Amino acid sequence: MNYINNVIMRRLKPDRNYIGLVPFIFSLVVFALVSVISGFSIGLNVLGAIMWIYAFGFALWTYIKTSNHYFLVSFFYLIVFGLFLISFEPYMLKANGGRLDSQTAVLLIVVFATWLILAYLLTKKKFKWRGREVMELAAWDVEEGVDSYTDRPRPVGKIEASKYDIIDFAKYLKRNLVFMSVVEENRVLLSPVKMGSEFKVTYKPFLGRPDQTWITIDFDGSVSVQISKTDYLDYLDNLSFDHLSQSLGDLVIEFYDQYSKHDEVRIMDKIDTIKIGIFS
Repeated sequence: MNYINNVIMRRLKPDRNYIGLVPFIFSLVVFALVSVISGFSIGLNVLGAIMWIYAFGFALWTYIKTSNHYFLVSFFYLIVFGLFLISFEPYMLKANGGRLDSQTAVLLIVVFATWLILAYLLTKKKFKWRGREVMELAAWDVEEGVDSYTDRPRPVGKIEASKYDIIDFAKYLKRNLVFMSVVEENRVLLSPVKMGSEFKVTYKPFLGRPDQTWITIDFDGSVSVQISKTDYLDYLDNLSFDHLSQSLGDLVIEFYDQYSKHDEVRIMDKIDTIKIGIFS
């Protein structure tokens, strides 16, 4: 399978995970119910409070867990949007001849400007977990095979790196949402996170379970891979499991080689060759 076909022909099954819409739908339902029961102004206040909960519970928390600074933009947007919703009162339009008061108008301008920045960052996939692209890349050159699935970790190679280089590499991958990473006593553990599964690793951070795909890099440089049965069955074909495991490990080793040469941009460039939606 050549490069062009790999870009066009997906190895993974279509993504039908809509969990990202749950907060949006929940907010609308609560707003509608409160507005009907208690009035439109109270509904706006409640919706503003929900935005603050999302700001701290989602955006700020994800920043704390990943150190991805783009989530601070989302945090700021949600805080300001919440303030706008709480400060807005329908009567002010009638009282001011159809105009907002100065404070609310300033908040609206900030909300709109921040929304434009946020929309741009979304199109650049700055908030997107890249696990789906990683698993597609791992399967690029893997043919169908008869070797059966096993949940045992598979050694795949070794890198030449110090403990602190390995830790810095893991932090880089987490910061860019390529892998969720955890530093353990004698190794780092990397887990590719697909969109829709991010809450499992940001709110339940333990990694390395049998039901997860992960790559470990021991501090002596040894690299091992375990692919979960769920992720394996997410492929359209019955791929050679040994080859797939080796390919995923080789991909991480390649990423480290580029990172060690300060060519990190090549990592993201390769991931971006997989053209999938920002919510997949």
